[in-house]
Amino acid sequence: MEIIAAELWEYDQKINVKFWEFALLPIYICITAIISFFYQKFKEVNHVHYKYFTSGLLIKILGSLTFVFIYLYYYGGGDTTSYFESSKAMANLFYKKPADYFTVLFSPPSDETRSLFTMQTGYPWSYLFYDSHTFMVVKLTSIITIITFKSYILTSVILATITYYGVWKVFSLFVLYFPSLEKKLAFSILYFPSTLFWGSGVSKDTYTYFGVMLLFYSVYNIFINKSSHKIYVKLLPLLVGFFLIINIKPYILLIFLPCAFVWIFYDKYKRIRIKILKYLIAPIGFVLVIVTSYFILNSLGDKMSKFSLDKALETAAITNYDLKQDYYGGSSFNIGDYDGTILGAAKLFPAATFAGLFRPGIWESSKITLLIAGIENSIILFFVLSFIFKNNWIVLYKIITGNSVLLFSFLFSVLFSFMIGLTTSNFGALVRFKIPYLPFLMSSIFITQYFINTRKK
Repeated sequence: MEIIAAELWEYDQKINVKFWEFALLPIYICITAIISFFYQKFKEVNHVHYKYFTSGLLIKILGSLTFVFIYLYYYGGGDTTSYFESSKAMANLFYKKPADYFTVLFSPPSDETRSLFTMQTGYPWSYLFYDSHTFMVVKLTSIITIITFKSYILTSVILATITYYGVWKVFSLFVLYFPSLEKKLAFSILYFPSTLFWGSGVSKDTYTYFGVMLLFYSVYNIFINKSSHKIYVKLLPLLVGFFLIINIKPYILLIFLPCAFVWIFYDKYKRIRIKILKYLIAPIGFVLVIVTSYFILNSLGDKMSKFSLDKALETAAITNYDLKQDYYGGSSFNIGDYDGTILGAAKLFPAATFAGLFRPGIWESSKITLLIAGIENSIILFFVLSFIFKNNWIVLYKIITGNSVLLFSFLFSVLFSFMIGLTTSNFGALVRFKIPYLPFLMSSIFITQYFINTRKK
C-alpha cells in the first residue's frame, strides 16, 4: 500500500513558484552583479577582456531564467522539473535525516537506498532514480536545492552562476590566443543563444557542458601552457570535468579524448623546426593518439557502461531507432537506418554530420526553442558555404592546421556533430546534445575568417 501511495505522490508533484522566490530573485541578481562588477574592475587592470565578465554572467543568468519560465509556463514541465522535484525529495531527506541523505548521495541507486525515502520526504521519480546517469543530476542539484530552501528559480540561477566559471575560462583561453577577436569570441562563447538556454537550466546538458569547458581548459593548462600554478589548482578542474562527464554523459569522452590527444600532440609537433624529424614523428604520433585513446577508453569500460567501446555502436543504433518514436513529440527526422556497424556509420557520415551541424532548419522548427536553433543553424551554414565556395581549399587547410587550438575546435565540432547526428533522430534532443561543440565551432569560424581577411590584405 505504501509503495502505491508513494508512486501516486511521485506523479502528482507540481512545481508552484512561491512569492518569496520572486522576491529573493532580484536581491540575488543585484548582489551577484555587484560582486561581479568589483571583481571585474580588479582584474580588468591587467586583463582587458574582463570587461565582458559581468555582462557574460548576467546574460547566463538570463538564459537560465528563460529556460525556467519556458518550461514552467510554455511546456508545462519536462525533464528539468522532474530533476528538480526529485532533488526536493533529496533535500527533504537531508532536513529530516542527514545521515540517510549522505548515504543516498554517495551510493549507487538501489531498492535499499530508495527505501530511505518516506511519504514525508517524497520520492524521486523512478525513471530518474534507477538510472545512475540521470540520478547523478538529481544528486548534484540537491546540494543547491538544500541551500535555496527548495526554490526552483534560485536553484536554477545559482547553477548557472557556478557553471559560468567553465565558460569564462574557455573564453579567456581563446582571447589569449586571438586577442584581436575578443568581441566575436564573446558572442560565440559567452552570448550564443543555444548554449545560454540549454546550458543554464537544471538538466544533464548544463552539467556536461560545464564539464567539457573544464576539460578543455585543463588540457591547455596542464599539457599546453604548463602553468606555474600548484598541481592541485591545475588538476581540480580536470577531475571535476571528468567526473561530470563520466557520470552523466560518458559518450562525450569518445570524441573529446581523441581530439584532446590530437591537440596535445599537434601542439608539440608544430614546435619542431627540423623538417625530416617532423616527417618521421607524424606517423608515430598518429598511431600513438589512436593507441592512447583506445587504451584509456577501454580501461573506462565499466564506467562507460553501454557507451563502452565494445557496446557504443550497438547503443548508437538503439538510440537512433528509439528517438524516432512518436512518444518524443513528433519532432523526429530520418537520416537512414543505422545497423550498428562501422561500415553502416561510414555510409551515414555525410547525412549524420550535416544533421549534427545544420539541422533543424528554420522550415523544420515547429517550436520556439527549435526556431532559435534553426536561425543559428542557417547562420552557421551560410558561413561554412562561404568558406567552401569563396576560398581556396588549400588556404583553408593551411589556416586550420596552422594552429593547434583551431584544429581541435574543427575536429571536435565535426566528429561530435557526426556522433549526435548518427544517434539522435529527434530535433528536440539534437538541439540540446549539440551545445558542447557550439562555442568551438563558432569561435573557429570567426578565427578562420580573420586569417582569411588577413591573408587577403
